[in-house]
Amino acid sequence: MTTQIEKMLKEENTAWNIHDVDKIATYYTNDCIKEDLAIGKSTRGINEMKALIAGAFATIPDMDIKLVTVFTSGDWAATEWIMSGSYSNNFPGMPQATGKSFSVRGASIIELRNDKISRISDYWNYASFLQQIQ
Repeated sequence: MTTQIEKMLKEENTAWNIHDVDKIATYYTNDCIKEDLAIGKSTRGINEMKALIAGAFATIPDMDIKLVTVFTSGDWAATEWIMSGSYSNNFPGMPQATGKSFSVRGASIIELRNDKISRISDYWNYASFLQQIQ
């Protein structure tokens, strides 16, 4: 049986795959925290998060995220996913863009408040990404 939170996380994933920054933002609290542990980047608040996501779409214009697994427990959730695309444009703090394709696995730990994401910590295989884009 799919919970309301699982449904919301699947809808949020769909918004990522159509690259709709404003739609993605509707799933987050205004004071959200988004951590990308692989690259050491953290954002606070909806505006910083939207800027980060827009930058990610500019960097990987064909980004696709396949949601593999979703777990929920109370105000917490976890997802496993596979992100793929072409590293086409430079992103601050990352190596020179090569245009090469990649596919990496990752997981997110999510804290929820009022059925929205208040904190998300993304863990993904940066070493594998670097090997593929070189």
